[in-house]
Amino acid sequence: MGTPDNIPFFFIIGRPRTGTTLLLRLFDAHPNVAIPWECQYIVNLYPRYGKITCWSEEDLMAFYRDLLDTWQFKFWLVDHEKLRSELLSCKGENTYADVCRRVHLNYSSLYPKEGIRMIGDKNPGYTIYTDLLKKIFPDAKFIFINRDYRDNFYSIRNVDFELPVVPVVVYKWKHFYQKALRAKRRYPDDVRILKYEDLAGDPHREFRALCIFLGLPWHPEVFDFHRKKEETLEMMKTERIRQHHKSLMDPVHTQRIGLWKKHLDEKEVRMADHVAGEYAERAGYRRKYRKAGAVTWLRCLPGTLYARMLYIITGIVDRFPYKMRAAILNKGPLALAKGFRKFRG
Repeated sequence: MGTPDNIPFFFIIGRPRTGTTLLLRLFDAHPNVAIPWECQYIVNLYPRYGKITCWSEEDLMAFYRDLLDTWQFKFWLVDHEKLRSELLSCKGENTYADVCRRVHLNYSSLYPKEGIRMIGDKNPGYTIYTDLLKKIFPDAKFIFINRDYRDNFYSIRNVDFELPVVPVVVYKWKHFYQKALRAKRRYPDDVRILKYEDLAGDPHREFRALCIFLGLPWHPEVFDFHRKKEETLEMMKTERIRQHHKSLMDPVHTQRIGLWKKHLDEKEVRMADHVAGEYAERAGYRRKYRKAGAVTWLRCLPGTLYARMLYIITGIVDRFPYKMRAAILNKGPLALAKGFRKFRG
């Protein structure tokens, strides 16, 4: 086991509803991994604290207060007094990465640990921040999990935190996959791209390969993670979170593969295939419709322009003061989705 200052990080990235939380559950059950619930504090607090190399008590207390205010941190199982004390122990010369390690290592897992060798962080939104994360943690590794874009849309349609519009969802799917390919080119030894369908179809083989990639020992008992179902659902303190993730406490299965074939109509499939384009085949998925007519193109145009605009706005918002940036990026997509649903009735 390494000391808190040298334990390496890995990040689970990918679109929401593609298997990122399943991977989190598996790694949380691993005795040598510390991986808390999703919380984007590393990127959100970096603009204010990322360049500090000599921390004062005032710096650390300000960081602690901002951490407590970060969206979703309240769902972590943490002894706040212990966390505060360990953060204050970072007074003096320490990097932002050192301070973040202390935060992650204070997360209390429901699963027994035998010595932490890796610190994990699952955040779909971090897919577009791999360069920044590499700057903070030069030895970081990334696992990008992908899923059939049509199944991804069908799953997104059943939640309330994204606009359930085919061109918007599939454009985001393509954008994230493009980001993963770029990261793989830049950091070929530190990025692994995985298909959800492969993980569900042969979980032992795929998870063993991930352990090798991360330099972790193989522990097949991680697949008993579902035995902590009741405790995990209790930890998910709001009904909204329990509703979104309740099925992920079931054993790994293949029942959610190919649902689009039953639940999407032909118009939706045509639009999805058109927006995904050649990236469908590059990701290992076969389009049903390889050519789009003028009607499909016109149907997709507003949604793709809207999604493209979102990423342009995100780049602008990234330059805002950190609290304003965090508020917009954390709450904005949910507000848009709720507004769309209300407008649609």
